[in-house]
Amino acid sequence: MTFDVPGAIHMHSDYSHDGADSLENLREVCIARGIRWVGITDHAEDLDEEIFGEYLAHCASLSDDAFRFIPGLEFRFAGFRGVHLFAVGLDRWIQPRNFQEFFDGTSTAARFTVLAHPVLCRYNVPQIVLDRIDAIEIWNTNYNTRYLADPRAIELYHALHARRPEVVATVGLDQHDSSNDREVRTLISADDMADPADALKAGRFRTSGRNATFDSVASMSPGEMRSLRVRRTAFDVVERLQNRMVIAIRRLAVSR
Repeated sequence: MTFDVPGAIHMHSDYSHDGADSLENLREVCIARGIRWVGITDHAEDLDEEIFGEYLAHCASLSDDAFRFIPGLEFRFAGFRGVHLFAVGLDRWIQPRNFQEFFDGTSTAARFTVLAHPVLCRYNVPQIVLDRIDAIEIWNTNYNTRYLADPRAIELYHALHARRPEVVATVGLDQHDSSNDREVRTLISADDMADPADALKAGRFRTSGRNATFDSVASMSPGEMRSLRVRRTAFDVVERLQNRMVIAIRRLAVSR
């Protein structure tokens, strides 16, 4: 199977309080960049049932043979800081108060569920999430940067995949402003363009970024994993030093 239709998962529009782009603008920018479909995941707390209905209709009105929005929402849960879950291909409003309600609701209302950026919860994932999630985001180009994937997220995924082989590994842009292209694409086949969510859940995709390409199960040799860990550590050290230099320069400028 040839994976040659680029798409992206984990984008936000101005339906989210921190999203800069209208759906119309996102469609235009994505088409210009060759992106043919988007799993859009606006913040659930910024919508209600009525607005969600408008959101679904809006996504549908901008979807055609050239480009397709897959509507979804990103959910947070009280008492579980950093544990964010996507419902991709969500076709009706749900308002889960806990993980059980999320999975019970998405079992019939959504096509695909994802644990987003596990770095935010320090890889401490509740067991019910590990037991029922469809995918783990092994690379978030916002928190992990567009250059390198997250080795600890990959390790978390591999441990879960050994127990639940149906779980897949996704990459998310976490894009809130289209002026910053994160340069990572999720590729599906032309045959799956009619239903990208089904392709995602079934693992019929691969991910391509500036410095890495992954299949749907994040296949890596032990040597490749060691190399990624070393590069990730070095990159993070350099990034921290750069951040400290920026802060120092700003403080110096203020003190003058």
